[in-house]
Amino acid sequence: MMRVKNKSETKRHDTGRTVQHSLELWNNIQGWLFLLPAVIAFAMFKYYPIFQGMFVSFFRFSVAKPPGQFIGFQNYLRLFKDAELKTAVINTLEFTGISFVCGFWGPILLAILVNEVRHTKTFFRTAYFLPAISPGIGMLVLWKYIWQPDYGLANYILSLVGLPPQLWLNDVKLVKWVIFFPSLLIWGGFNYLIYLAAVQDIPQELFESASIDGAGIMQKLRHILLPGISPIVRIMVILQIIGAMQIFDQPYIMTGGGPAGASETVALYAFKTAYTGQDFGYAMSVLVCLFIVLVILSYIQLRLQKEE
Repeated sequence: MMRVKNKSETKRHDTGRTVQHSLELWNNIQGWLFLLPAVIAFAMFKYYPIFQGMFVSFFRFSVAKPPGQFIGFQNYLRLFKDAELKTAVINTLEFTGISFVCGFWGPILLAILVNEVRHTKTFFRTAYFLPAISPGIGMLVLWKYIWQPDYGLANYILSLVGLPPQLWLNDVKLVKWVIFFPSLLIWGGFNYLIYLAAVQDIPQELFESASIDGAGIMQKLRHILLPGISPIVRIMVILQIIGAMQIFDQPYIMTGGGPAGASETVALYAFKTAYTGQDFGYAMSVLVCLFIVLVILSYIQLRLQKEE
């Protein structure tokens, strides 16, 4: 009798396990079915163009008979002899430095200051974020006319306070700062909201306890606030560097790379090489190298983050 009962319980247990396994399998299948459209879209519009670009970089590309003549690594060897590319690389690094100084620390400081405001906090949060939801290209065209040396608003404001007019976008020394300034207002709003959320996520009890212990503003900033938002900061550093090294829209719309190539970035140079010079293979080799540099930087930053 006991044997029959044990066999029955064992059979019921096996049946239950089989049913549970089937349900888990069906749930996994459903999950993959939901992910399938996104996977297909990424494969078609993200990964396929990347591998296609790498493939084209080994050819002297021909539009009439693609992909053209296979030339191996000649496009990559040509990179080391290109003086114009060297200028574009230096410009890109300078844009990255400006972006790190202003576009990275600026929103952090703004988020800290707005968080200390007791009243009208919503107003300041909305006012700074509002340009971020405006059409980016339209805003850049507007700022292009603001910086116009002859009839722009910037020189008009300088004339009101008795200062001499500036060339702005036509000045080799000012052009990078002038190009980046609209980006700080247009796209800085997203970074500002992320940092503000991170600051507000820090428990207020920590600041209150520090105040009771006699800690000043700088001590709170150094020992509580900055460590509290450090995980977000690490991620945003990667995104800031990657975004700055791919800068294209601003110089293309506002200066076209001028004056005298002072604002021509690597991405803009590759674009001109491909669509003006019709040298698609060489342009792809430039972008492949930029892609590799960004991957290496991201990997180093993630490794450092993991070690910490």
